Amino acid sequence: MSAGEIDLLPGERVLWAGEPVQRPLYVAADGVVAPAGLVLAAASLWFLLTKQPSGLTMVITVVALVLGLYGAVGRSAVRYLALGRTTYAVTDSRIIARSGLFRQKERSSELAGLPAPVLKAGPSRTGTLAFGPGTVTLMGVGEPKRVRDLLTKAIDEAKARQAPPEADSPAA
Repeated sequence: MSAGEIDLLPGERVLWAGEPVQRPLYVAADGVVAPAGLVLAAASLWFLLTKQPSGLTMVITVVALVLGLYGAVGRSAVRYLALGRTTYAVTDSRIIARSGLFRQKERSSELAGLPAPVLKAGPSRTGTLAFGPGTVTLMGVGEPKRVRDLLTKAIDEAKARQAPPEADSPAA
């Protein structure tokens, strides 16, 4: 995402822009979802082949098979492909991620409301920067320590701008 593609707020400036340089095929959550999907797909396929259901039972079994296959491999493939079209930007007031396979969606999080970023190191000097549920996560970022330090400073500055001025205490 270049600075020209970002709809900046009045007075906002871009501190960093980038994209994933490493696209992880699997993430930690896949350690649960993929095996569960595989079990669901295998059970559905077994049921289809041995019981030969019909009607509503057939529809439910096929839906379970599709959901199982999506959980086992589809979810990872969709994430991998979407990360190929993902761009990130950090401004002096927010983090922005633009992503999507067919239609680009933009998500942003206000810096002043974020905790310090948590860095999870990845392969080849890449990493993922996360802030917590419901916030933008930067996956597969190159030079993640530098980006983390930049974000930490930007978050501190954004919080300082929002802090109420300290009242002068009367001299005794």
